[in-house]
Amino acid sequence: MRSEKTAGEAEPAEREKLAEQVTQKLLLAGFTPSRRGAFPGSGGFQVNVDLAADADGGVFVTWHTSESLRDEAIASKLSGEESPSLEYFRSLTKIMQSAMIEVLSAAGWHACDAANDMNPYAIRVEDREK
Repeated sequence: MRSEKTAGEAEPAEREKLAEQVTQKLLLAGFTPSRRGAFPGSGGFQVNVDLAADADGGVFVTWHTSESLRDEAIASKLSGEESPSLEYFRSLTKIMQSAMIEVLSAAGWHACDAANDMNPYAIRVEDREK
């Protein structure tokens, strides 16, 4: 369940600043930002800020494969068959999550699996002090 309450006045600005810094570090490392919608079919990373004041809030990073691979994996899952595309999608997404966690940790942040059932490969990023 998502809280309607948002973070205090300073926290949204801090989260937005952290999100921008995370984006810059991922770009410096050579990762490509997701441009879904602007360039159909492309994959890449996406940084999101959740302003909820509870434990659900924070800065999150997710890797997106190409839309064609994602669509093949979804079709395989819905058919109940374990296709090579589905296995490749799972492996690739987990590999990219691990790589981004390592890069963000090397940049000085605490980065870990967000433990979100709705977005199983999301990464939570926090300042080391938290």
